Amino acid sequence: MEYEKIYPKSSIRHLVHFFWNFEGDFTETSLYSHSSVACVYPKLAFQYIPGMMIMENGESKKLFVSGVQSQTNAYYELSSSKKAGIFGVYLQPYAIPILFNIPADEMTNQNIEITELCGKEGLFLEEQILNCRSTQERIETITYFIEKRVSDLPFNLQMMMNAIHHLIMNNGNIKMPELLADHFLSQRQFERNFKTLTGFSPKYFSRIIRFEKSITAAYHNQQLSLTELALHSGYFDQAHMIRDFREFSGKKPSAYFSQDQSLFVIE
Repeated sequence: MEYEKIYPKSSIRHLVHFFWNFEGDFTETSLYSHSSVACVYPKLAFQYIPGMMIMENGESKKLFVSGVQSQTNAYYELSSSKKAGIFGVYLQPYAIPILFNIPADEMTNQNIEITELCGKEGLFLEEQILNCRSTQERIETITYFIEKRVSDLPFNLQMMMNAIHHLIMNNGNIKMPELLADHFLSQRQFERNFKTLTGFSPKYFSRIIRFEKSITAAYHNQQLSLTELALHSGYFDQAHMIRDFREFSGKKPSAYFSQDQSLFVIE
């Protein structure tokens, strides 16, 4: 199994967190399985070697060849029993409305084929990506696609993006008055704009961020007890962290960390 992470050029860094390429040759006796958990980052994914299955609501089905996995507060399982290759784009939390002109809250918890979002342009992009011969070619192709779809961003949108990054950098532990300090908006207007961009209210977004950061902290500080991890991650106590793990991963922390998911930890 091979996994590669590549960071974007400066022109699209405000919309793309990183690119990744994943490839493996799996079998029925060496099955690949990955627990996907709640995440504020939407993703573009292209299966240049289709072999991935997704389990949702107890039903196993083929993952789309090319499409968007939106931000989610749900969890599901990905698996493969044959050769698979996926090129992906880890988008910033607010990227969907900017790239596809669709409010993020209309896409939460959805996996949507690229042709549904972009029509013929999406089909052409899929053909281009699937015909690329290397990860670098795929990066150059998707970078050009993104650059074409983005113009100068209005000041108020940039301010909202800054507020979202501020929340992420502080592990979701920011009070609403601090978020509102640089915005000439009422709290209700701010929350409405925030949900349009990210799919979640600021409070709920913060919960998922704290949950994601606790996973990262656990892999970097494996000697921490669950109580220490909870406090380190900004939780009031261990019980609050366990509640979030059950909601966002379907497992208790001990069960989640018993599986090696370190390859996909968000930095």
